[in-house]
Amino acid sequence: MKAPHFFWIYEMSENVSALDQKSKYFFGKILVRSLIYAFALFGVLLILLLLALIGLIGQDTSVVADVPSKAVLTVNFDDVYDESSRSDLFSEFSGGAGMSFHDLVTVLETAAVDPRVQALAGRVHISGLGMAQLEELRTAVAAFRSRGKPAYIFAPGFGSFGGGTGEYYLATAFDEITMLPNSDLGATGVYAEIPFFKNILDKVGAKAEFFTRYEYKNAMVSLTDGTAPAPLTRSVRGLTENLNQVFGDSMVAARYPDGDGLSAAEIRRLSPMSAKTAKDKGLIDNIGFEGDWLAAIKERHNAETADAGTYLRNIRFYQKAPYVALVVVDGLISDGYSFTSPTGEAVVGVQSVLAQIDELRENNDLKAVVLRLNSPGGSYAASSEILHALNRLKADKKIPLIVSMGNYAASGGYFIALAGDKIFADAATLTGSIGVLGGKVSIAGLWQKLGVNWLVAGAAENAGVNSVNRPFTKEQKELINKSLDAIYEDFTLKVSQARNIDLKKLDKLARGRVMTGKTAVETGLADEIGGVSAALTYALQAAGINPGDKYGLLVYPRPKTLQEKLSEMLSGVPVVRSQQIKAQLGLDISALNMLKRLQYDAVMLPLAFKY
Repeated sequence: MKAPHFFWIYEMSENVSALDQKSKYFFGKILVRSLIYAFALFGVLLILLLLALIGLIGQDTSVVADVPSKAVLTVNFDDVYDESSRSDLFSEFSGGAGMSFHDLVTVLETAAVDPRVQALAGRVHISGLGMAQLEELRTAVAAFRSRGKPAYIFAPGFGSFGGGTGEYYLATAFDEITMLPNSDLGATGVYAEIPFFKNILDKVGAKAEFFTRYEYKNAMVSLTDGTAPAPLTRSVRGLTENLNQVFGDSMVAARYPDGDGLSAAEIRRLSPMSAKTAKDKGLIDNIGFEGDWLAAIKERHNAETADAGTYLRNIRFYQKAPYVALVVVDGLISDGYSFTSPTGEAVVGVQSVLAQIDELRENNDLKAVVLRLNSPGGSYAASSEILHALNRLKADKKIPLIVSMGNYAASGGYFIALAGDKIFADAATLTGSIGVLGGKVSIAGLWQKLGVNWLVAGAAENAGVNSVNRPFTKEQKELINKSLDAIYEDFTLKVSQARNIDLKKLDKLARGRVMTGKTAVETGLADEIGGVSAALTYALQAAGINPGDKYGLLVYPRPKTLQEKLSEMLSGVPVVRSQQIKAQLGLDISALNMLKRLQYDAVMLPLAFKY
């Protein structure tokens, strides 16, 4: 029997003299090439590290570019604005804005009352902002304009064949919209796409076995069904109609304040349309080139430009007591510590959040907490730990805790929101999904097709209950269903108590139903329509901090130290932004993230809304 190749190299290397000249050359060539590759890889890492250090060292934080005495604030809404500031080593020298979403809102609100800022000039083309975030930015732009300051926006186009609804929705908050010549406006509306993989799984011999509480808890329906079940169809159609109404009504009211223009349905039907047609219909104001557009704004206001990043660095934040904390929970909720996956999806680790809460508990000058949620849920156990810790924090310190829901606050994400004394949600927020699920994907059929047999030996029948190599037994299914019943009962009871909703009434809101923030407010699952700024304002009032009083804002998670960033870079792989991949290559890898959710029991279906 011939030995494996790697054994052959080892054995023959013990007796080099036995090699002929050709073998010596071949072996030496492999060795040299391996060394070259190793040094090349080391060199690339070293260069990246040096570039990062140069970027860090080269930053003189004591010198910040001044804002001109007469300035036009410029904002690129296509930049990445995560709920938490990017805190990886590459962000230090990547040239990106590096601002959080809250930073962006703060810039707009501060510029509104800054006498130096004469106008706002925005740019949007392909934005990664979520539906609720777009809604909050429209509110911030409206506040800017309410101070008598004009707001202008330029777009190279709003989608070509659709996909520009969200960007146009944001643009309608501005006084003037300018588009590039020969571009298109594709405000075709909001729609959803959900793939179903059961037929493919059947072909390869895999079977998804998931049990839910109840019919609207359909996070794994893509794996369990070949087509959309009726409850899911009703739910998604209802959500799509609701979101189209939110977007459409706002766009029409902004562009046709006298009510004498197109309806939202007519705009969707005519889209995509040329820039000329859009101008003729009153949907935009001007057609031109970006350089000419910005030059005209500067001349009109006799001002120079100041970008949002520069302006943020010029804002002087009060750093002393009293303090208000802004705690951001952004991503899937899981055990362990927080991290960002290679596909760009954030994961919130319960240990990271508990450490933040413990730090706040030690702050004797803390007066209020604003909890910003942007989570489709995750682990029920981890969510329960966070909820318990938040309730303890506000009870021990006797302080108000106000919740702000972002793009998502569903399932385990909504469960955490129950700690709030008051819950703010945007009209376009996706929330609810009060329910649980559990199960696995069995590949026993695949092994059978391949002719692979397994020896199974365990101390008890249920020792391998989560093994993918065999399906659930009848007894195991009964155990899983009992567990789901207990979790669902606990979930609904806590919602009933926290929101003061009778359990019978709650049954019509729960059972896994997903709803918009608008519906959540109407049904009592949330209290008021508003964004993170509205939640912060309310928290200040509840804490007895009067308008105009100074306070320190503590933002969590805190930015990482240089040592932490270096350690993270050397131990992991640089994160690839999924929305940037989609924008530049036309790829949508959100379906891959769905597979990660197999491990969670309190998570919402990853709805792929397009807008």
